[in-house]
Amino acid sequence: MTKPPFAHAVAAAARVAAASLLCLSLAGPPRASLAAEPRGSPVAREVAALVDKYFLDRSFNGVDLKATLTRLEASDLTEQQALDESTRLVSSLGDRYTRVLAPEQAFKLGKYDVTGVGINLVIADSGAVTVGAVPPADSDAAKLGVTFGDVVTAINGRAAEGMTSFDALEAIQSDGDSVSLTLKPAAGGPSREVVLKKAFQQRNPVTYHLVEGEGGLRVGYVKLNEFNAQCKRAMREALADMQLRGATRVILDLRGNGGGVLDGALGIAGLFLDKPLVLYVTDANHAQQPLYSREPGGGAPLAGGGLPLQIWVDARTASSAEVLAAALKDNCRAQVLGGTTYGKGVIQGVFGLSDGGALVETVASYATPSGEEINLKGVKPDEDHIFISDVLGSSYVDADVKALSKASHFREVPARGMCATAGRS
Repeated sequence: MTKPPFAHAVAAAARVAAASLLCLSLAGPPRASLAAEPRGSPVAREVAALVDKYFLDRSFNGVDLKATLTRLEASDLTEQQALDESTRLVSSLGDRYTRVLAPEQAFKLGKYDVTGVGINLVIADSGAVTVGAVPPADSDAAKLGVTFGDVVTAINGRAAEGMTSFDALEAIQSDGDSVSLTLKPAAGGPSREVVLKKAFQQRNPVTYHLVEGEGGLRVGYVKLNEFNAQCKRAMREALADMQLRGATRVILDLRGNGGGVLDGALGIAGLFLDKPLVLYVTDANHAQQPLYSREPGGGAPLAGGGLPLQIWVDARTASSAEVLAAALKDNCRAQVLGGTTYGKGVIQGVFGLSDGGALVETVASYATPSGEEINLKGVKPDEDHIFISDVLGSSYVDADVKALSKASHFREVPARGMCATAGRS
C-alpha cells in the first residue's frame, strides 16, 4: 500500500487540535473569541468558542451553542463566575471526557508535556506559531517573561512560520537540554531570543528485566505503565539494553495501562516497524486521515530490531495503549494475548485558556489500521489468555513469561507486502 504524504495526516491532526496528539495544547482559544475583549473574564467565552469549533459531537447534546455564545458575549463575569459558567456548559454536553480545569488543576498536566519546556503553542490559520497558554509560574518560560500571545518566529534558529504542529514538536525535541525561541512579544516591541531548559516532571513509566524462557532463550519483559512525555525515550533505552544483554524475544505488558499521550503510541509503534500506519483519525468535520509513526527517521535502525514481539492486554488497557496494541497487531508485528481491551476510541485535545486553566474536550475518534472502531468495542486479542499473575499477583509475572515463551506466541517483522491487515483501499 502506498502511503499518502504524511503532511495530509498532519493537516488533519491540526484541524482536530494537535493537543490530543502532542499532549499539551498546540492549539489555543480561537482568536475571534479574544478580539473584541468584552467586559470581565473571557474564559467562559473562550470555552464556548472552543467547543463550537472543535467538539466531536456536533449535536452538542441539544445545547444551543450559538445562543450560549451570544449570551456570554453580553455578560460581565468575574473569574469564578466564568469558571462556573464554563463548567455548566461542559457538563451539559454529556461527554464523560470533556471538562474544564482551573489553573491549579491544569498545572498537573505537566507530566504530559512532551516538550520539556512547559510551553504550549498555537498553530494559527495564518501559519504563525504563537504561545497559546499561560506558562506555568515556576517554568523557565514564565521566569524569562514569555507570555500568552507571543509570536514564535524561530525554534532553534529554524523559521517557525508555516510549521505544522509536528514540525514544531520535532524542532523543540531535538537533541540537547535546552531550546532557543525567537519571540515577537504580544505587547509589542523588538523581537528577542530566550533559551529554555528542558525539564520533565514525571516518573519513568517503563520497568523491564530478562527472563530465561523455553530452551534457555532470554525473553525481555517490559512493563509500560502509562504514556507520558518520557515513555518513548524510556522504551527505546529499555529495548537497547535488553538486546545488549542477549534478549531474543520481547514481551510488552500493557495490562492496566490507561493511556496518556497519543504521541507516545505513535512513537513507540515506530520503534518496532519503519514508519507504520498507526491509526485513522476522524475529526468534528468528519474528515478522516491516516497517521503514521515518524520514528525512527533518517534510516536509523529500529530500537526493537527484528525481535519477535508479544503484547499483553486486559480490560483496563485503554486509549493510547489500545492504539499501540492494535497498530502492532494489524501491522502483523505482534501477537496480542489477554482479554478484550477497555474501548476508549476518542481523542481529547487540551486547550490552554487565558487564565492559565485548560479545556479538555473530545475532538476526534479513531480506528485501527484495519479500519476497526475502538470506542466502546475495544481491541480483541489474537489469543484469549488468563495470566497467572492476574490470579496470584505480580510476583508471578516471570511464570507467565516462561509459560508464553514459545515462538508460536510471538510475531516477527513481516516481509514487505506480506501483511494484509493494515490499511484500507
